[in-house]
Amino acid sequence: MLTRRLILAAALLATTPAIAAAPIYVPDNGPGLSARAQGMVRTLKAAIKARQAELDALPAASPGERLVRMAELEQAARETLYGLDFDSLDMDERRAALNAAWSLVEAIDRKNQAGLKALLRDELPAGGWFGRTAWGEDAARSAWLIAVHAVTDRRLMREAATRMASLVADGEVLPAWYAALVDRLAVLEGRPQRFGTQPVCRAGAWVVGEVEDPAGLDARRAELGLQGMEVRDFRPPPGC
Repeated sequence: MLTRRLILAAALLATTPAIAAAPIYVPDNGPGLSARAQGMVRTLKAAIKARQAELDALPAASPGERLVRMAELEQAARETLYGLDFDSLDMDERRAALNAAWSLVEAIDRKNQAGLKALLRDELPAGGWFGRTAWGEDAARSAWLIAVHAVTDRRLMREAATRMASLVADGEVLPAWYAALVDRLAVLEGRPQRFGTQPVCRAGAWVVGEVEDPAGLDARRAELGLQGMEVRDFRPPPGC
């Protein structure tokens, strides 16, 4: 469970406007949580609740703005989680605290996945995706964020990757978005990555995972429009 959450944490962080959602509550005093660990989980819950309150006060949103708001809420939660000092806890307590904290984030992700599916069904033609021209940069990026964080719904991730593929060449989907989604799905399914975008936690180090045909990696990245691996800077999540 913890490994899956570390994979989930690898997406690039962003700041975009967010969506109101029903309050999300999970216990913050579960087994193995000290007062300090409980305080960390409460901090995260409070941040989510505060952002939800701000979003609840906003006027009705267009479909594109709904995407942006959904992404903002999950990004606000992740930013807060990344700022918590889990390394100050011992190993067992850290694991329990991270599980409790990620449960809050994953609850937001599941709500966002449902919202994304509704927009795919109601707002797009069959096989369509949220291109940057028609939907705007923020909405297009937000749709990708929701898809790349849908680690509990691989069917949605596959559908998103298929829909995005044809839009990469003309820039309607950024190459980095498509590559991250394809590689994350490969990691979740136990396959080598194609573009090497998704680091994994191994022996306490945040490293590039297994890739297919390593000798051809730079060529594949260049063909898609990605930078070389030597310039990639991975941000490790809490717990690694």
